[in-house]
Amino acid sequence: MMADASDDPTIPPCELLEWDSDHFGFPIAEVTGGALTKESAEAADEWCREGGIRCLYFCGDTGDAASARVAAVHGFRVVDVRIISRRPYEGLLELPSGPEELTVREATETDLEFARDLAGRSHRTSRFYFDGNFPPDRCDALYAAWVERGHRDPERRLLIGVVEDEPVGYFVCGPLGPDREAHGELVAVHERHRGNGYGRALHFGEYRELAARGALTQRATMSIRALANIRLHEQLGFRTDEIQLWHHKWYDGG
Repeated sequence: MMADASDDPTIPPCELLEWDSDHFGFPIAEVTGGALTKESAEAADEWCREGGIRCLYFCGDTGDAASARVAAVHGFRVVDVRIISRRPYEGLLELPSGPEELTVREATETDLEFARDLAGRSHRTSRFYFDGNFPPDRCDALYAAWVERGHRDPERRLLIGVVEDEPVGYFVCGPLGPDREAHGELVAVHERHRGNGYGRALHFGEYRELAARGALTQRATMSIRALANIRLHEQLGFRTDEIQLWHHKWYDGG
């Protein structure tokens, strides 16, 4: 488990999240480290008051009962459960990859309108909507901006699934880690095309893209509410390595 800030006074108790803050229009931060104590929670409160933070995130291990109790006492609410699963690439691309009529290619500028529109309505079970204090229109815009970042950022990839020249879904590939671990960030299939196995085919398009870039391991980070995604990764032989709780705390009434 990572040390909390109270173990090392040189480590700030929180980190300002510039991307989240810029998007929502107010300061947002996250607790540093993976644990909370009474002392580190109080230090975080002081840091947030001095910095004018409106919302503070804390992500802790589900087995850390002490941190969970401290978080509850200090006004955090659980807003999501995060599942982290991994699988080596060995044998992965030999598994059934979904409908052959779907092809996966890198997005072009003309694909962005489709991807942004789909993203703005496809992730409404996420912690940002579940929290209830983030404006829903800004949550929609968050995912639209996310897919655009996937297209603009040279370390990421925005892939588009196409059937008969019609785009039916997207996949945002995260940066390849220094240990050559790949990570998918965001995936969605258009409502008209769900239930056809296209989600599986999109995942395999990502796997082929990242295997070509030298990936050795694939990491999947999923919300507990994304049951279809969890079942797919179980079928593909992913092993759950971590289960974490997302907590949010609001200052000045949210």
